[in-house]
Amino acid sequence: MWSPAGTRPRRVPPAPALPERERRQREAVRAVIFGRIALISLVAAMAVAFSDTGLSLTRHYPFGFLILLSSGLGFAYTRAVRSGADVNALLTTQFLVDVAMISYLLLFTGGTSSQFAPLFLLAPLMGGIFLHVRGGLFFAGAASAAYAAFYVAEHAGLVPPMAYGLTERLSEAALQLRLILYVPLLFIVGAIGGAIGRSLREGDQALNEARAQLNRALFDTETILENLSSGLATIDAGGQVRHWNRAASEIIGIPAGAVRGRHYVEVFREGFEAFASRLRETLEQGVEGTRYEVTVRTADGRTVALGMSTSLLLGSAGERRGMIALFQDLSQVKALEEKIRRGETLAAIGQLSAGIAHEIRNCLNPISGSVEVLQRELKVEGENGRLLDLIVRESERLDRFIRELLDYARERPLRTESVDAAMLAGEVVELARRHPSAGESKRLAFERAGSSVWVQVDLDQMKQVLANLLINALESIDGEGTVSVTVRQDRRAPNGWGRPAGVPRVVLEIVDTGAGIPSQDLEHVFEPFFSTKQGGTGLGLAIASRIVERHGGHLEVESRVGVGTTMRLWLPQAERPARTVAHAA
Repeated sequence: MWSPAGTRPRRVPPAPALPERERRQREAVRAVIFGRIALISLVAAMAVAFSDTGLSLTRHYPFGFLILLSSGLGFAYTRAVRSGADVNALLTTQFLVDVAMISYLLLFTGGTSSQFAPLFLLAPLMGGIFLHVRGGLFFAGAASAAYAAFYVAEHAGLVPPMAYGLTERLSEAALQLRLILYVPLLFIVGAIGGAIGRSLREGDQALNEARAQLNRALFDTETILENLSSGLATIDAGGQVRHWNRAASEIIGIPAGAVRGRHYVEVFREGFEAFASRLRETLEQGVEGTRYEVTVRTADGRTVALGMSTSLLLGSAGERRGMIALFQDLSQVKALEEKIRRGETLAAIGQLSAGIAHEIRNCLNPISGSVEVLQRELKVEGENGRLLDLIVRESERLDRFIRELLDYARERPLRTESVDAAMLAGEVVELARRHPSAGESKRLAFERAGSSVWVQVDLDQMKQVLANLLINALESIDGEGTVSVTVRQDRRAPNGWGRPAGVPRVVLEIVDTGAGIPSQDLEHVFEPFFSTKQGGTGLGLAIASRIVERHGGHLEVESRVGVGTTMRLWLPQAERPARTVAHAA
């Protein structure tokens, strides 16, 4: 709505919603208003039709006026209802005006002898229904007073003779009998109206209570279904999806609005063939199943393994009314199973490697010792001297490999303490800047969190992990490049870590601009003896991953060839910064 120039338009706030009971009461009042107009119009038409004279505007104007008056009052009443007027006051006014309008009608149709005198019964009846017994008795008194007033006025000669000839005037005895019967009848009808109104209100209250209980039950049921950690779908006998909870949308990747009310065959098409097949078996063939395992491909290209159970929904007579399907994302379970299998394999390899390394070291020590003695005593030069130097260097390299192998196979006990993660990372960064692989053309940047974040770690072993990651990042850069180290707090759940989201975690992220790792090699980088680096043993990242896992953390990698590699070290955040020491196997 436009406002005068220089002022901003003012938005009128919407009217607050009325309570349900008051809304229905106002609807009933509107029905009474329109019913009154229809009744008055019908009565006026009957009065004209039953008169012994032809239709004449001059003779029948009182009835036309009565119709116009009732219509005008009906319009005014409707405006009052819409404006929020008090309903009880409005009804009281209407029923009093009704008594006056009936009196007006009797004035032109025979007074106490009029065949329309029973219309007085409507005021106490409606008053009792809407305004309790007291209202019914009040309007019964008003109608009785009006009818008695006609009787007195007729005897006093104040009522004109019947000009319309609608009925013969009753005898005096009949009028007295009518008066004696009408007055108690009006009060009886008022009381009956009050009883009817009380029954209607009690029924309405019981209905409201039942509706509230049903709404609470539906809300509780809906809340429970929506907050299930498993996906849930209910499908009726016609194949229409009736319920699709939040977990189902998150697992499958299809919002509830795109599923509910549609046939399951239309929804679960490409990529969901196995899922739809299980639904069809249960819905059409009655085959129920538990712990099915199916694979689906979501719209964003993810392949998700689902654990699925289906069961029929049966009616009281045993007829099929539909089905229910429960399913869970097995990705974390599969990752955990793979981690367990990998751990068992690596444990077996470690035990075997430890035995082999021990035997090799037993043979290597006398060889390297003998060569060193020969070098000191024989003073060999030339080609023979170079050969002896080669033996010494390779012996030392082999000894380093054996040490790493033994470190991998024999897990050192953890001596954990509360450490500031940024301080830990900063110390390792300073050490890495002095490493031979950190040339002048390589930039090593460090960014810490705004406030201290604490982790419970074995300081020496975690330094070993970070040093390994940083040196690998520096060695991956050929020429100029940057290695960035960031420490931050995060509540997400990294891929492959079987811990729920929302738990405080500390992330140490190392990003380099090196050559990157080919996609086919990414899934093998944490396996022992796998290395793409010339002269590498393939044990550095395997040892780092095992140390991180023993701390309850997770190590993940992202890489693109020609862009660089990102290593993220996730650790549980410590509860307090107090320095404590604990031992773990």
